[in-house]
Amino acid sequence: MHSHFSLLAGTGSPARFCRAAASLGYTHLALTDSGNLHGLWDLVASCRETGLAPIIGAETGRRPGRLFFFVTSATGYRNLCFLLTRWHRGAADRAMVPGDTSGLVLLVEDPDRLADLHRDGHRVAAALTGAPDGHNYRLRSRARQLGCPAVALQDSWFIRPSDHGLHRLLRAVAGRCRLDQVRDHVPANRFLPDPGLFARRFAPWPETLKAARELAEECSGFQGPESGLVLPPYRNHTASQAAATLRRAALAGARKRYGHPLPEKVRRRLDHELAVIHQMGFCSYFLVVRDIVRPVSRTCGRGSGAASLVAYCLEITNVCPITHNLYFERFLNPGRRDAPDIDIDFAWDERDQVLRQVLDRYGDRAAMVCSVIGFRPRMALREVCRVMGLPAAEIKTMAHHLELEADHRSPEDRDTLEAPWPEVLSLARQLVGRPRHISVHPGGVVITPRPLCGYVPVQSSGRGIPIVQWDKDGVEAAGLVKIDLLGNRSLGVIRDALARVPGSAVPRPWRPEEDPVTRRMLARGGTMGCFYIESPAMRLLQQRSGRGDFEHLVLHSSIIRPAANTLIREYLRRLHGGSWKHLHPLLAGVLDETYGIMAYQEDVSRVAVRLGFTHEEADRLRKIMAKKDNQKTLEIFQDRFFGCTARCGIDPDTAGKIWEMMRSFEGYSFCKPHSASYARVSFQAAWLKAHHPAPFMAAVISNQGGYYSTLAYVGEAMRLGLRILRPDVQQSDWQWQGTAQHLRVGLMAVRGLGRETGERILAGRPFASMLDFLHRVRPDEDEIRALVHSGALDSLEEVGRPELLWMAAAWHHKRKNGQTLFPVRVRPPVLPQPSSLERLRAEFRVLGFLCERHPVTLYDTIRSRLRTILARDLEHHAGRRVRYLGWCISGKIISTRTGEAMEFLSFDDETGVVECTFFPRVFRRYRGLLLDGGPLVLEGLVEEDFGACTLTVQRAWKPHMPAGTGGCWCRKKYQADANPAGPPATLGAGRGRQAMPP
Repeated sequence: MHSHFSLLAGTGSPARFCRAAASLGYTHLALTDSGNLHGLWDLVASCRETGLAPIIGAETGRRPGRLFFFVTSATGYRNLCFLLTRWHRGAADRAMVPGDTSGLVLLVEDPDRLADLHRDGHRVAAALTGAPDGHNYRLRSRARQLGCPAVALQDSWFIRPSDHGLHRLLRAVAGRCRLDQVRDHVPANRFLPDPGLFARRFAPWPETLKAARELAEECSGFQGPESGLVLPPYRNHTASQAAATLRRAALAGARKRYGHPLPEKVRRRLDHELAVIHQMGFCSYFLVVRDIVRPVSRTCGRGSGAASLVAYCLEITNVCPITHNLYFERFLNPGRRDAPDIDIDFAWDERDQVLRQVLDRYGDRAAMVCSVIGFRPRMALREVCRVMGLPAAEIKTMAHHLELEADHRSPEDRDTLEAPWPEVLSLARQLVGRPRHISVHPGGVVITPRPLCGYVPVQSSGRGIPIVQWDKDGVEAAGLVKIDLLGNRSLGVIRDALARVPGSAVPRPWRPEEDPVTRRMLARGGTMGCFYIESPAMRLLQQRSGRGDFEHLVLHSSIIRPAANTLIREYLRRLHGGSWKHLHPLLAGVLDETYGIMAYQEDVSRVAVRLGFTHEEADRLRKIMAKKDNQKTLEIFQDRFFGCTARCGIDPDTAGKIWEMMRSFEGYSFCKPHSASYARVSFQAAWLKAHHPAPFMAAVISNQGGYYSTLAYVGEAMRLGLRILRPDVQQSDWQWQGTAQHLRVGLMAVRGLGRETGERILAGRPFASMLDFLHRVRPDEDEIRALVHSGALDSLEEVGRPELLWMAAAWHHKRKNGQTLFPVRVRPPVLPQPSSLERLRAEFRVLGFLCERHPVTLYDTIRSRLRTILARDLEHHAGRRVRYLGWCISGKIISTRTGEAMEFLSFDDETGVVECTFFPRVFRRYRGLLLDGGPLVLEGLVEEDFGACTLTVQRAWKPHMPAGTGGCWCRKKYQADANPAGPPATLGAGRGRQAMPP
């Protein structure tokens, strides 16, 4: 079979093929994807579930000259990995077989190549991939002349005959041609037949069926690589040498962290961890990670690895696991069979350099993990429109249909679509979720003792980065230990903000979690711009809890997850004094700090251990709850759980409640070490915002990091009392600057201004005049218009912006005529000046925000007439119906339990932010307005919940735009502007709205 990992050709997953083959009565199934082993572990797992014997292989070349490689032994597997690696690196003739083929059987489609390979001593056979015809007669005859077997191969590319249309669609996408122009596709008979049809096809040549059975039996003896845990080596150290080096380094780090002599609690924990690490053979792993982290000044070690005291002493992580009661066995325990990993965050603009250094240092023993990128709804729709020759004008609206369906929410007007859109959507639905291409994992690196291509094929990404042919799950299944080196924009924010703060203003040691001003700000939810705690849901939880200390922040960042809404309400009730007790006395001491509620991943493990599970069994249960393992085994653990509770004397009703609380972790949750590591970064960001708001907000916007758009952050800066200074070619840097109570807009904010032009501006200033600027910077016409409208050139001449545009136009005219060898003297005429609203509109077009005022203030007349309230007054109207005019800055669509769509949105004005809820009926009525974003008048009920007020919207309408300020307002995109030279179209990955000019 060729699965969908034969990219843009195969149609079915290995799991689907296995289920279909087993139902038809097959006993063996071979996977021969084109040039890769992406599907190997899916094949092995699916064959195990269906009772099939897996055959591992691959295919190279093009029809009718393909080579099929079948693995018969571990040696053959290693040779196949080497071969595919060389093939992807561009061997002189990719169709030829380079290197050693021991342990492999080569099946060949071309008669001449069959003879060549047989002559060179390779074990070959003829690949008969169809019923008897002229080509197959010649191939079979040549095999008989050479004395090698001819093997019947089905060569399936799809499961059912009806899947051929999907195969042709994929080939059209791959060839970037219309559907009716596809020529490069396999015949319609390449589906998976029943065994009887397969046998009848090759009945004239019964020896080919016998050869196929014999080959299948031989190859089924090898069912996947079994290399155990493959750990990175530390220099040339033996295991005992690495253990001794790690002990010395950990003790030295412990004395630095805790002083000398070490507290007895620290000494005991350190000895315990070092013993477990040595027993499991992980000493070299810790030392390798330490060497990667050590040269970098600001990092954040996170994930379960932050529960390790050894990692803390090596300065891989930054949160004390003893102080915060972090559970080491969540990270490592002697019974753990899979490979744990340590996640390290670096500043986003330093991460690539760290990766290059690691890959250069370890050479062919290191590569990054791959990611298989599937078709998303918008991408699928765009591709279908292209292959059908349709314009893309309606893609935005149609993509919304697909996105709702992908989230299991069906648009109610599906049946009202006009042709050809029903057919287009039907084809696009078939593409959604299927593999599109291979990309690079955000930061996963694998380092091995021997060349990596002996474990897995290695290829290069489009940027030349070596990547293995497995994703993170495949790497874990193979026992390769992954190190995640990730980029974090907030570390760049903290770095840049601290660089602008005088050293004497930062206390030493810096413990922001102990600062009362920062705690008060966190308790009232004033965290916009602060890493990890600025989302609307998190800010509301902070307000409802009224807690700003470190311990509660750690708890909140973990408990705020899908499937935990009921638990969150119960937690808040208990937090505010509501009576409660543990579900059973056995849980006391395990869940005391979380008010008797499971908040962290390891709470599942700790409770299971308390009830009688081993650490290994408890960790396995935790992984199943997080959907990282086979869900079918959950029933086995459920029976084990209730058996344990019965032996502990827990009644069935209470046991059921404990089990349901565990099940709330299904799909998504955090471990406490991860939350604690991020909470420390959150506190650092919050301290900077509380004490040095100008450099902090400048760093947030400059690093393009956060949940909201630049418009929202500028509004927050204004609410903090900062004055926004326009960009100025004489004073602005490329990035934003924040000093005292001023925030200077960076040149990066000017839409359409290229980075090269920006560099010439910075290198050439000061400028004597507008013409001096034009002559030395040489901006193009679009750039000069953007600079003029943004106000960046106001300081060059004592004239208005129309005159500056006139001067630029005259200069460009003379430049086109070759008259700019010397500065040109031009004098503008007196021109009519735009109104203030026209000037603001032009400024908004190029900046995406206004420097002088919040854009919602342009609607003051409407607000007065409608008697709308301000955001800061919302709390005074709890329980009342009000009107509010705000600017939409973020939104999140969710699905209710009945599958209906609703949305949570954030609106702001010059005084604050209002969180709004659009329940399904209201959402359906006004979703067109919500797609546009921008300002809306909202009417609804103010609801108070644990002291935090929100607005449940019942009506919404677009206010009349003031004259001269027209334009459309659309949603903030998900990723940053792809053009690094331009301004940031978005900041971060949160869903929101970015006001865009018409």
